[in-house]
This record gives sequence, structure tokens and C-alpha cells, in this order.
Amino acid sequence: MSNRVVNVLAAASVAGLMFSLFGMSAGAAGAADPAEQVKDRQQTMKKLGGGMGAVAKFVKNEGATAEDATKGAEAVLAVSKMDPKKIFPEGTAVGVADSAAKPDLWKNWAETQKYWSAVQPAAEKLDAAIKGGDRAQIAQALGATSKTCGSCHEDFRVKKN
Repeated sequence: MSNRVVNVLAAASVAGLMFSLFGMSAGAAGAADPAEQVKDRQQTMKKLGGGMGAVAKFVKNEGATAEDATKGAEAVLAVSKMDPKKIFPEGTAVGVADSAAKPDLWKNWAETQKYWSAVQPAAEKLDAAIKGGDRAQIAQALGATSKTCGSCHEDFRVKKN
């Protein structure tokens, strides 16, 4: 290979590494289009919900393994550590794409942040319970995490039909 090709490949590899390390994927790196921002949020919330679902399937003995539950809790924890301003950028309320976020979410941002800041400790307890291996404790932590998420949904998300 020529030096030029090697340099281009090296630069592309470094750029890809930087984007993956700093969470700057093309879709999430400040998607200026509100419809794209809604789509990004929905993907993030599906990751969180999928993680919760994996833990629930484990707790209920519905075919999920301890490894599935561990990965699920890790997904919940990863989302809980995200900046809510990046997940819920202004201008992405109901009426933008298929957003279900009520405008009150931004009008009452202090309350929104209070809800969001409660998710991480709940996710950490869920993760710890899974590492402990006691299904009763996992179920309790899952319920608490679900309640934390549900409180925000109750106030700031349009009910699904």
C-alpha cells in the first residue's frame, strides 16, 4: 500500500475511534433536525425499555438468562448517565415527527431534571441487585426503576392508546 492510502486509513480509524469514544455518531452528534432528534430520543428510550424488558424476562423466568439481565441493566445504566438536554432538546415536543413529549417537559425543566436525576441511582441499584443474583432483590430494584421512569412518563409523555 502507498503511504497516502495508509495515512487515509489511519486518519479514518482515528476519527472513527474518536466518534465512538465521545458518543458523536452521525445521528446523535447534534442532529439539528428536530425530527431526527425525536428519532434519536426514541432509539435511546427503546434501548432503556429493552434493557428493562430483559431484566423483567429474567425475573419472571421467561427465557432470559442472568447474562441477558446483566446486559439489560447495563443498557439502562448507560442511558441513565446521558445528558437529558441531549435526549430532550427543545423544539422536539408533540407535533414534531411522532414525538409524544408534552411541552410541559421544557416548561417545567427543573421537575424534568429531578425525574431524570432519579433514574441513575435506581439503575445503579438494579445493576447491583443483578450482580448480587437474588431474584427478589432484582425484582424490587426493577420495580423501583420502573416507577421512577413511569413518574416522568405520567407527567411529560402523551398517553399511548
